[in-house]
Amino acid sequence: MNDPDPNAFATPLALASRVLVIDQFGQHGMDGLRAAGCDAIFNQLLSSATLELAVRDLEPDILVTRTTKVTEAVLNANVRLGLVICTGASTDHVDIDAASKRGIFVAHCPGRSAMAVAELAWALILGCDRQLPDQVNSIRTGQWNRDRIADASGLAGRTLGIIGLGQVGQEIARRGSAFGMHVVAWSRNITEERCDALGIDYCANLVNLAKLSDVVSVSVTANEDSDGLLGEKFFNALRPGATVINTSLGRVVDQKALLNAVKTKGIRAGLDLHEYAESTESKASILELLQQPCVYGTLQSGSMTEQAREAVDHEVVRIIRQWLEHGTVSGCVNRTTESSAVTLIHVRHLNRPGVLAGIFEVIGKAGINVEEMENVICAGGDAGIARIHLNETPTEGHITAIQQAPHVLGVSVQAIHRSPVSA
Repeated sequence: MNDPDPNAFATPLALASRVLVIDQFGQHGMDGLRAAGCDAIFNQLLSSATLELAVRDLEPDILVTRTTKVTEAVLNANVRLGLVICTGASTDHVDIDAASKRGIFVAHCPGRSAMAVAELAWALILGCDRQLPDQVNSIRTGQWNRDRIADASGLAGRTLGIIGLGQVGQEIARRGSAFGMHVVAWSRNITEERCDALGIDYCANLVNLAKLSDVVSVSVTANEDSDGLLGEKFFNALRPGATVINTSLGRVVDQKALLNAVKTKGIRAGLDLHEYAESTESKASILELLQQPCVYGTLQSGSMTEQAREAVDHEVVRIIRQWLEHGTVSGCVNRTTESSAVTLIHVRHLNRPGVLAGIFEVIGKAGINVEEMENVICAGGDAGIARIHLNETPTEGHITAIQQAPHVLGVSVQAIHRSPVSA
């Protein structure tokens, strides 16, 4: 049996059966959903504009998405929708706040395509160093002019700077070491001990990393903190002729700052174009970048390998099976990180119908809110323990009333501090 997922948590009820899958998803995944008893519907033609109507008409309990935007209107379109699963690490395309307000869980599948993204990053690194796309284009147009292709700097002995030392960053680092590169890394939660374990060097800040690196690879999670992470200050510090590879989602790299660096410092760039279709302005900016020498783009293809797709499909099926069979959500990203509970009561009770209803009736009449609770049944099934987190401290009278409720064996009260909720 697998170890419990630290990001999994219990839901009150899990009866979901209809799954709407949009974006890319494999046949093995669809077969797995149907084997789990789901009414699985696959429609890759849905867009952000048409998804709201589809959710309203099809009434799915679960929505599986890769990059199509899931807006507040989509989340409000169907009262049955209780779970959104993102088939990747990023949840940037889902309105998390709106989902949380409606009690809809949002889960993701981080790391399942890490090797595929790392392989693409290295394809871009090698392509930039050897100008492979330009050589191919030259031959295809019937030209054999090697003078137009600048000498490659080579990679062995050079410094590879990695921004974001998650699973993708670690895979890129391993391949960098195999190429004989000196690897340094920066990440928001990085430690020297973690770098030592990977056999790479710790870098304290982005500017220092830029000054040290011949090649920079960026693979960070898309969120508000990472928007514009690589801006003018970073590119000013970057060595002339260095290479920048970006396989991150979102707007991590300031395109104007990158374009200026390409023009003034001869920076080479390899970009997996996640935001190409976001707006006309975005398209124009990227097209201008791609017209520069030694700037290459790929079509949001970091995770587009058969191995990665199968790994993601398997993880989505596992999350849904767990939700259906155990009422828990693995990889949930919108559970609160802080609890407003100030009191924890332990109620030992016989395992009888209505016992919890009696306890909650007392709490409700007292005007106290239950922030979280867990009911654990002891071996044999005769009795259990309810652990109930409350936002106020009940009076002695309330505790006595709970103690006197039918089938209650005992009550204890514990003061707690507001702290991060344990997984």
